[in-house]
Amino acid sequence: MFNYNEYKNIINIVRNHLPILDFSDVNNHTEKFCVLRHDIEFSIDRAYELAKIERELGVISTYTVQVRNNTYNALSEKNIELMRKIKDLGHHIGLHQNPPLMKLEKLANYIMADIQILEHFYGFEVDRFAFHRPKKEYLKNYINLEGKINCYDMRFFQYFDEKPDKLDVLYLADSNHQWKYGYPLDYDFSEVNKLQILTHPYSWTKSGGDNYSNYQSLIRERKVELIRSMNTETKTFPKELLQ
Repeated sequence: MFNYNEYKNIINIVRNHLPILDFSDVNNHTEKFCVLRHDIEFSIDRAYELAKIERELGVISTYTVQVRNNTYNALSEKNIELMRKIKDLGHHIGLHQNPPLMKLEKLANYIMADIQILEHFYGFEVDRFAFHRPKKEYLKNYINLEGKINCYDMRFFQYFDEKPDKLDVLYLADSNHQWKYGYPLDYDFSEVNKLQILTHPYSWTKSGGDNYSNYQSLIRERKVELIRSMNTETKTFPKELLQ
């Protein structure tokens, strides 16, 4: 599971039933759609690989990135270039944010401050955002910011305390390397009209694998990147560690 061929199969099955649209193309009168979103948690490199595959498939999706993340620097020269490349492939870039619990009137300024940071360094408009580990208070209030798209807006996501018999908008996600709300390849989309699929690029590789093996390969990748960065920054880095 979680290999690129599997992802291609998911996309092809979904678009046999629903048009894959961008968030900006969906309004209150859109009767059928699927929107694709990728929250970048641990690896912008893996996000770029997935973006290239989607370009080959002819679909457009949204990649949301964190300004404050302990495992990658969204504002490093390398990652700025990668995010610009994802944008150049035709995809959309958004903010992925985990704000602390605060009053809703303060939340707007908190989100906009991070969006402006991304816009300043990336050099293009960032017109959307999605919460990381969204708090119930933020989901049920459907936060709206002028000129920005909330990927958890009621057009794309249905909040509930008790699950209704039928959802207006189906939401499928691979959070924590598992499909908690239903596996797309086992799903009958013939009766689904509105769908959002969230995937996390760190989970997807060419060969795929379970949660343990995926983290193993991810750690190896990040270790190589760390060693290269340290070697670039100093002349005293031990060459033996480059092996």
